[in-house]
Amino acid sequence: MKTFSKNNSNLLNRRERLLSRRSLLESIGSIAAVAFFLNAQDVQAVDVVPASNQVPVLSAAPSFRVEIEIFEGTQVKPQSQHLLLFDSGVIYDLPIGVGTTVTVFDPTRTRVMLLHKTQRVRTSISTESLIQISAQARAAATDAGAEKSLGLNARVTPTSVQGDYAIEFGDTKYSVKSQPTLAEGVAGEFAAFTVWACRLNLARQVGSPPFARMTMAEFLAAEKALPRQIALEVRRGLKTRTYRAEHLYVGRLSDLDRKKITDVGQMIASYDEVEFAEFPVD
Repeated sequence: MKTFSKNNSNLLNRRERLLSRRSLLESIGSIAAVAFFLNAQDVQAVDVVPASNQVPVLSAAPSFRVEIEIFEGTQVKPQSQHLLLFDSGVIYDLPIGVGTTVTVFDPTRTRVMLLHKTQRVRTSISTESLIQISAQARAAATDAGAEKSLGLNARVTPTSVQGDYAIEFGDTKYSVKSQPTLAEGVAGEFAAFTVWACRLNLARQVGSPPFARMTMAEFLAAEKALPRQIALEVRRGLKTRTYRAEHLYVGRLSDLDRKKITDVGQMIASYDEVEFAEFPVD
């Protein structure tokens, strides 16, 4: 079995060989925006937001659940579904239905784990590695003068409807309808998840440029709110594609949720370890 530290060292060495700042920027710019939703954390977002805007670390993180359904255009059948279980600082991203990849965000242990249910393999990446990759991507965009087109400097703006916000960059726009939380710390935990998920997408080279989405997450955390609906609008020439993610928030975990968490622990114990770069991409 390969060790966790060796896995991350090999990943960083591979990144240094393959991803110059120019190639990293090209990889960010070439990613399809819709993929962000399909991968729908203590925030250490120094690579994204000023320290004054970071979400504070909580001594006792709350436990709750958020179910997310993704729709394309006006379709009534979800394109994908995810169940997010937040349990005392650990976040479990579980696919519902046909999805195969389980993601465990564990900032306290400074790692993110991926588990493939079909191939029965797992991999890990350190949170430090994710922060480094995100910082490299930000630096590459800055060096290339692409801050505006990739959303590094995008700002959240309120709409005419209270609790609704938007953020826009290039040909991409996110619109958010927010909802209040039931307990202290919930908004910060959800924002932390979003930031780590965006960083993971960068490391796996999937999803849209993440910087504006991360900025929106930090803004909602400061408002002590969760997204109820996130709409994504992507314009390509004369065509516009739209997607929306509906969020169902419940302020507690059920017994079935607890069993799912136990099942994930059994997966971690029984699955074979593979290099991060070798983990299957569905």
